[in-house]
Amino acid sequence: MKTKLLLIATIVLLCGQNFLYSQETWQYLDGLNDQYLWKVYAQSPDTVYITGASSRYDGQGMIAKSTNGGINWIKTFTTTNNLLKDIAFYDKNTGFVIGEKGVILKTTNGGADWTLKTSGTTQNLNAIALTGLNNIWAVGDTGIVMNSIDEGETWQAKDFETTDNFNDIIFSGNEGYIVGSNASFYKTINASVIWNKEAINLSGTLYKIQKTGNNMYLLVGDNDYPRILFEKQNTESWNSYYGELNGFHMINDTLGYSSNSVLLTNGGENVIYFNKLRKNDGGYFPEISIYRSWTSSLDINHSDISVANDTMIYVISGSVLLKSSPDMTTEIKETVINKNLVVFQNSTQLSELILKSYSQPIALVELFNVSGNMVSNKKTDDKLTKTTIDISLFPVGVYLTKVTFNDKTQTVCKWIKY
Repeated sequence: MKTKLLLIATIVLLCGQNFLYSQETWQYLDGLNDQYLWKVYAQSPDTVYITGASSRYDGQGMIAKSTNGGINWIKTFTTTNNLLKDIAFYDKNTGFVIGEKGVILKTTNGGADWTLKTSGTTQNLNAIALTGLNNIWAVGDTGIVMNSIDEGETWQAKDFETTDNFNDIIFSGNEGYIVGSNASFYKTINASVIWNKEAINLSGTLYKIQKTGNNMYLLVGDNDYPRILFEKQNTESWNSYYGELNGFHMINDTLGYSSNSVLLTNGGENVIYFNKLRKNDGGYFPEISIYRSWTSSLDINHSDISVANDTMIYVISGSVLLKSSPDMTTEIKETVINKNLVVFQNSTQLSELILKSYSQPIALVELFNVSGNMVSNKKTDDKLTKTTIDISLFPVGVYLTKVTFNDKTQTVCKWIKY
């Protein structure tokens, strides 16, 4: 099956005396471009599962498996119209898929066959997690929580006394978490024997939760968009670090990935942004790699990421599937300075350049082309830490941004207009 190699332009975002710039080679894998893709799970770099449906609305439920890195796929369809929304495996052979209208499927032979199980609910199921074959949990709309203690053969409903929609469930050792609408947040500390609702001082819908080491992460939004990544360390309060995304996966406490699919207002072009997030004292600083879709097959409200290992990542949105091999083990070598500055193009208005300082207010911004000629300058209010520049008339290319802060210190970074 034909694959297309794409070079993704990376915008430099982390500024200082040194800057980071790189390009990544991505593959657009077209083996599922006639399906609607919702969840991707890379069991290994070569063995990948994707769930979804034959079409976005009223399509048959679909499970696809590849054993050669997404080049070829074996597809299984349900006999009813159900979007299949999550997948979890106990080992390489035994796994489970859940979806709309209470669908629960089980395989015991690595996805060669899937058996429909009686869930006891017709509510949409949105996420599944397990600590073992005797402790499997699925959560969904209107507060539905289902549990199996016999390898997924039978399921019992648990009453959480809420009608909130539950979007995600995870386990980390004996701790477990369920999140959903109206900032609903439930926690167990004894492998799901007792669940307690906790107040987290956030509002909106909690779409996804993840825990790594000392940190916990939440994807929070309202009315589907925008969504913001929140993080807290141990018992500290939640802090917002990065916005406008609809998928993320953290590797550890300082490194992660996020994705966002959008419909640009200037021309109606569909775009996937893929972000490598690295943390320093000022927050999570993204390098944004952009993939431009030449079709209208992206879902602007949903994308998903699965990290196979240190050299392989899969990203999906709508009917688009991408595979990347970034070098995640290479450390960013940067000079430690007393300023933290992010520079990026507005993801929905590409005519606008945004600068945000996490320390001193910005006093002056000067833009130069690669020939060293100044093409723009802007003085700002001496109390502002964020400003925008109109770059609508700038040609596509490489530019230098010189920023003077309120304390008269300066920094220069390089960025790419696309």
